[in-house]
Amino acid sequence: MTGKSSSARPTPATTAPVRPRADSLALWAMIVGIVAFLGGWLPVLGFILGAAGVILGVLAKRRSNRPELGLTGLILSTMAVLTNIVIDVIVVVSIVTQFNNLPA
Repeated sequence: MTGKSSSARPTPATTAPVRPRADSLALWAMIVGIVAFLGGWLPVLGFILGAAGVILGVLAKRRSNRPELGLTGLILSTMAVLTNIVIDVIVVVSIVTQFNNLPA
């Protein structure tokens, strides 16, 4: 026996709490961004997914330990929203044009 007790061990310095939810938030931002980008051609669904992806991307970029995933989700979601706005305009113009061309 050396005479040292187990309570003589140095205590580790306290560190900032790890936020594992932030990494999952960044991952979800990227997943929703990819799905929104792929589904961006659907008139309403692409816009809803894109808006959710933009919100998740901004939150993940601010809070995440891996902000590059949040940035990827943000970029893909923004592209999906912009694409969806163009698709919505084309659909509305097409419907109005077809309605105006109906025989009286």
